[in-house]
Amino acid sequence: GDLIDELTEAYSQRWFQDKVRKCARDSGFERSIFLMRLIDVAFEVQKPILVKWGFDGTPHGAREMTAALREHVSGSMPDWLKKKRDKCLEFLYGGKESGMLDLLIHTAQDHDGA
Repeated sequence: GDLIDELTEAYSQRWFQDKVRKCARDSGFERSIFLMRLIDVAFEVQKPILVKWGFDGTPHGAREMTAALREHVSGSMPDWLKKKRDKCLEFLYGGKESGMLDLLIHTAQDHDGA
């Protein structure tokens, strides 16, 4: 949960939220375009966290971190961890105000079978 906490704190910064919301507007609120652009925006705040946690400070390191997190938070997880994950994703996607959160969460649930 500590890595998720650090990511949540980084994603919750005002400047990051502003960038994500601009990214959503600039992508015309198109899911696939937004997610492609979000990679670069998110990497800006992920890089120091990646290095701190022993991952490469590269896009490859970000993919490895994402895979490791998915492995730990998939399947049956305690409610407290699920809440942390959901809060982290909310900030990553620009919060409720971005216009992307509902679109992304509902699409993910459709694919996850949730």
